[in-house]
Amino acid sequence: MIKAKILQNVLATGLSIALLSTAIGGSAIASNHYEKNDAQQIYRDGNFGQISNRLRQDLRNAGYYVMDIQPDGNNRINVYAKKNNRPYELVYNYPGLKLISSKQKAWSNVWQNNNNQNGSNYKNNNDLETKIKNESRYSATKQRAIRKINDMGYKVKDIEIDEQNNRGVFEVDAKRGGQDYEIILSYPDLNVIKIEKD
Repeated sequence: MIKAKILQNVLATGLSIALLSTAIGGSAIASNHYEKNDAQQIYRDGNFGQISNRLRQDLRNAGYYVMDIQPDGNNRINVYAKKNNRPYELVYNYPGLKLISSKQKAWSNVWQNNNNQNGSNYKNNNDLETKIKNESRYSATKQRAIRKINDMGYKVKDIEIDEQNNRGVFEVDAKRGGQDYEIILSYPDLNVIKIEKD
């Protein structure tokens, strides 16, 4: 009788622990899922491009060079920037852009110093093309480039980001009137650098 009672208590305790573990684990997964959804909602917000561009301009006016702006999933955005050759991570609420925190970071934690013209690149992002593709404004800027080329009377066949003179450019393969063209636009301002028959 005593053994049965002990066995019953052990089983009840084991079941309670299992249920508690499931609840805690499920809560962590749900929390992570909601954070990812929050970040995606910020990206999909029709105002994100405009708000991030305004923030980028404000920081430029304050002497920062903005490397990237990314939502973090908690109605906040993280800004990676440098000022006086020192890297910073700034956190703002979204969409109000109230500064939550500003931390100076070690170069090794944020950027890899390559002694190039800009003095820095993202850690593990040694080429400019990869860095640009990771920018929050890249997709919207690419779509604007396609619209611009179409508005000029060309049909875009292919568009790629590339590097020219240590700056990003869009290389566009386009067609007009049965003739192939190569068009080069500056990134991100989309000025026409070259139009050439292919």
